[in-house]
Parts: sequence; structure tokens; C-alpha cells
Amino acid sequence: MTTQRVFTSDDQLAFAKLSGDFNPLHLDPVFARRLVFGRQVVHGLHALLWSLDLHLKSRTQPLELRTVKANFKAGIGVGQAVDCRVTLLDENQVAVHLETDNTPAAWIEITWHPLRQQRTDALPKMSPGPGTCRKRSIEELAAASGNVALYFNGDLAARLFPNLIRVLPPMQLAVLLATTRLVGMECPGHRSIYSSLNLVFGAERDGEARLNYHVTDCSRRLALVSLDVEAPEMKGQLKAFLRPLPQRQPAFTEVCRQVESEEFSTQQALIVGGSRGLGEVAAKLLAAGGAEVILTYCHGEQDAQGIVEEIVARGGSADCLAWNVLEPPPGLPEKIANPSKPLYLYYFATSYIFGAAKGKFSSQRFAVFNKYYVTGLLRTVQALADPAIGLNKVFYPSSAAIDQLPLDMGEYAAAKMAGEILCDFLQKAHPGLIIHKPRLPRVATDQTVSLLPVDNQEPIPVLLKNLRYLRQM
Repeated sequence: MTTQRVFTSDDQLAFAKLSGDFNPLHLDPVFARRLVFGRQVVHGLHALLWSLDLHLKSRTQPLELRTVKANFKAGIGVGQAVDCRVTLLDENQVAVHLETDNTPAAWIEITWHPLRQQRTDALPKMSPGPGTCRKRSIEELAAASGNVALYFNGDLAARLFPNLIRVLPPMQLAVLLATTRLVGMECPGHRSIYSSLNLVFGAERDGEARLNYHVTDCSRRLALVSLDVEAPEMKGQLKAFLRPLPQRQPAFTEVCRQVESEEFSTQQALIVGGSRGLGEVAAKLLAAGGAEVILTYCHGEQDAQGIVEEIVARGGSADCLAWNVLEPPPGLPEKIANPSKPLYLYYFATSYIFGAAKGKFSSQRFAVFNKYYVTGLLRTVQALADPAIGLNKVFYPSSAAIDQLPLDMGEYAAAKMAGEILCDFLQKAHPGLIIHKPRLPRVATDQTVSLLPVDNQEPIPVLLKNLRYLRQM
């Protein structure tokens, strides 16, 4: 049987309070959009406990865990539907497969046996506030060891996982919850991605209520940290990746050294999606060349304001405004209308690009990409096509993925190509409108950050060549 669920931000906050894992990857949607998954993702252990809670709904007798194994293969986005398929291997063993849009997200295998004797686990409740999310280098992690205390808030756990509370010992649940707090807050901490766990229960129950750990291997090439862990009645291993840092784009002062001060001075440049990535680089390049820049944001207001302040502090012209391409424009802000200069539209709005299953084409993913690259572009151009606005030229960054067609990017490539066809249509429908739609290579942005080394080109040379080409068209 398959069960589907959509985890919300409120679900995430409740689980963070229960587990103590307040890592911003799971709780801060604006910060998380710059990380490797491109969005806020569900705690892997949250998904594990939810799936086990589903299965144990029909159980009435108390149980004890024997083994818990899991591989967290891909991030489950907050707000994304996840399918849970539980296979009963025997009376005391289940295998769980979690999928998002037909893409494997996690594999879990759990065994248990009937409770052998009455338990009297006594554990303190979790402290109400988050602890410190440690930031450690890979050198520090290589020699790391220590412990985290075991806590358990039975009332909150009963609201989130009523079936687990009914049949499993609190100590075992506390140990499981402590593993995500260890990974997310302590080791690796701030930059962690929980990858796998392999726990065996049934050892001695004596000892302090702590989860002890020490790092047994730390691979710089793979950015993978392996830990041995031990707690009352449990021994096992955890693995976690040290996620790459968010991609920082060049400072405005650096950009100014590569651009002639007046080469874009005839433009009023509206940069849709300009708060980060290629949009941020384009905003800095155009402002460095004398353009009047207006960059838009959907969620990253603070990021957009920071770019504006950086440009203005160095003598450039920049402003920002909120603009969601997925919704009809509420009315054109007055700051866009400047009849003294032609309006150039630079369209960088996008969703998260990666994460598809290889060799499969998802109509759902294709529909999401189309909302950005086709419908969003159409609405934006229509909003600016009024003769009083004076839209003159459009920059639509297409992708070399159309030519290369990677097996995990079919939906993205197809939607980008549909956007190219829309560009041709818009030029025919609006005589005089000029659209440049280059197929850009993979360049270094938040979108292309990867756990493993990849060949990303520097964005400034790629973009500057095309911005100059559009100016001359």
C-alpha cells in the first residue's frame, strides 16, 4: 500500500522542537534555497519515523527495535508530495521506500521483536529552545568526538507519532532522535546532510543518557563523514555529507574592473530574478556599465537589498522590487516607466533545476518548469509590452542542456526549448521587439553547486559576452 503526505513548515518546526535539530537546511526556506537542494527539505529522520508510525498503526503489543537501517538518497522538499510504500518482509521486519515524483528519496529497513520486559525509561524533556548549530571545517571534523544528551518530550512525540509512542520504548525513540540532532547541530553540524544510519539495539542498557560519537573516517574528496555512535542499548554507524558552501558571486568592485563604465548607460535594465545567481551577476555587470538597474525578487528581499546597497555605495544606479512571475503582475510599478531610456528585460526566473530521476520524464516537473520559462515569461513580456513602457529588448537565457540532453534533465531542457519557441512567437507578435536567447553552458551559481566536483564555467565572461551582443542587436 502507498501513502502520500506533504510535509509543511509547521511540521518541520514541530519535529525540530522534538528532536533538537534546528539546522537551517530544514527550517529556513530563504537560506535553504541557496543550498545544494535548492529549497527547504524535510529531516530524513522525520520521514523515517513517519513511515514507521504509519506501519505500526495496527500493532497493539509493545515492541522493541532490533535494527534500523536507512539511506537518505534525495531531499524531500517541504510542500512536495512524498509517497511511502511499506513492504512487510516478515512479521517483525519491514522495508520502506520513499519517493518524490517517481524519484527515490529514501530506503529504510527496520526489524523489531516483542517487548521482553516492562520498561521504565526515565528521560528529561527536551529544552524548548534550539542549541548552537556548530560550524566545523573538514580538518576539525576528522578528529571530532564527543556526545549529545538524550532527551524526550513524550507529549510532543505523542502528537507527531502516536503509534510509535504507544508501542516503542521512549529510550529507543530518544536515541533515534538524537542521531539527527548530532548530525544537524553537532557533527558535522551547520553544513551537514544526513546520508545514512545503521543502528543495532539490544546492547547493555546501563550508562548515562547520552549518545557518544567519534569520527572514524573523513573523506575530503567525497566530503563524507563517518561516525561510530553508542548509547544505552545501541551501537551503530552514521554517515553524513559536508554540504558545499553557497556560491558567492563576484563583488561589484571586481565586476567594475571588467566592464567599460558607460557601455550599458543607455539602458533601463529590469532583471527578473536578480537577487542571486546569474541574475545577480547580470545586475552588477549592467550597473557597472552605467545602466539603471531594477532587480526583482520573489523570496530573497534581503539578498536583493544587499545587492542594491552594494551597487549604490560604489556609485551605480540600482533599485529592487517584489515580482512573482507565477502570478499575474498586480500593476506595473511606476519606477519601471522611464521614457528617456529603452527598457531591457533580463529574465532569470527559475525553479530548482536538478534532482530528477535519470531516464524518466516527469510531467509534473515539466509543468513546473513551464510555469517559469513559458507562462512566467509570457506574462512578464505582456505586462511590459505597453507602448508607454517602451520594452525594447529581452534576454532569455536558454541552456546547453537542450543540445546535450542529460538523462536527468529532460524536463528542464524541454521547457527551456518551449521558452525559445515562445521567444520566436513574441518577436513575430510584437514587431520591433528583439529577443536574445543564447544556450548558456553550465556556470557557477547556487543551482550548480554539487557535493562532488563538477566543471562549472565562470559566470562573468559567459554573461558579459551575451549582454554585449544583445546591446548591439
